[in-house]
Amino acid sequence: MKGARMSPGLSLRDELRNLAAASLSSGFCTSVMMPVRTDSGDYIWSLITDPVKLSGADPLPPVMTVNGAKALSSFARGGEADRILAFLRPCEARAAVELSKLEQLDQEKVFMVTMDCTGAVPLRDWLENRELEPDISSPSSLRPLCRQCVSFTGEGDICLTDHGDPGILIPLTDKGVSLLEALDYEITEDCDAWKAWTAELVRERDVSAAAGRAEMSTAYAGLDGLAKLFSGCIGCRSCRTVCPICYCRLCFIDMKDRRFPASDHLRRSERAGASRLSSNTLLFHIGRMAHMSLSCVSCGMCEDACPSDIPIGRLVGMVSERTTDLFDYRAGGDRGGLLPLNTFEKDELHEFED
Repeated sequence: MKGARMSPGLSLRDELRNLAAASLSSGFCTSVMMPVRTDSGDYIWSLITDPVKLSGADPLPPVMTVNGAKALSSFARGGEADRILAFLRPCEARAAVELSKLEQLDQEKVFMVTMDCTGAVPLRDWLENRELEPDISSPSSLRPLCRQCVSFTGEGDICLTDHGDPGILIPLTDKGVSLLEALDYEITEDCDAWKAWTAELVRERDVSAAAGRAEMSTAYAGLDGLAKLFSGCIGCRSCRTVCPICYCRLCFIDMKDRRFPASDHLRRSERAGASRLSSNTLLFHIGRMAHMSLSCVSCGMCEDACPSDIPIGRLVGMVSERTTDLFDYRAGGDRGGLLPLNTFEKDELHEFED
């Protein structure tokens, strides 16, 4: 694997801005999608066509208020064949790949640039202090899912790594190579030091993630455990609203014709002598996990949005790891691969047969 040297002395933020400006000025892309910080301190995803306007853009916001893939899907779903250069966190790039498989985004229009992600600070902490910055060397400054993320780099068409001085722009696809070549970058640098650093951090986080999953699996096992976990849920559906993969205008969970009539519950109770009634809250979360687990990219948006501080992101992430292992599938990792539930293999899942 080879990459191109970044400009010596430039910060990762400035290098990303320079790449965006050069892409616009050269005509390689027609627009750049990047967060812009407003006068009030908020970050708003913006579509920029004038390189001068990039001065207020921040490709590395300390917080995630909207998943970038969700914003990108509104720009790159259809219409004219514009070329959008999108600056995304690795989890956002993987979410964009999943959305493309769900026909919510046209990958051909988009060039995705990612970076060594430092993680994000908890949204609630940032709202109290908008000068907070994530510190990868201090896990307590990061959101819980960011602390155990093992897919924090090496996604998209190009990844910028600041591990080393200067850092390296690494093309990961043919589209990434075409962008660097169009901007006259020389792809000659070895990436061995970056790969070694990545592997070490992945090993550290794997240990932390495994411990967290084991603790959660024990604490919230079975229906009783899930009922305990979601006992504080107020039914606001914020987790669904902020999720980049939940795109349906009418959620299946909320459709009136899928609800059991009272007579069904009565008949089940008469047959068994007693029938437990699962709450609508529990049915919603179990149903959403069933729909989401194969495409969850553990971006943590759902957990940040929960007003009751339910660790919903970590739960869905734990379930997602099990289901993706079952199908040998990594959400957002294979751009050409089909979604497992959209395919049929004659010889699969025999271990679950009676």
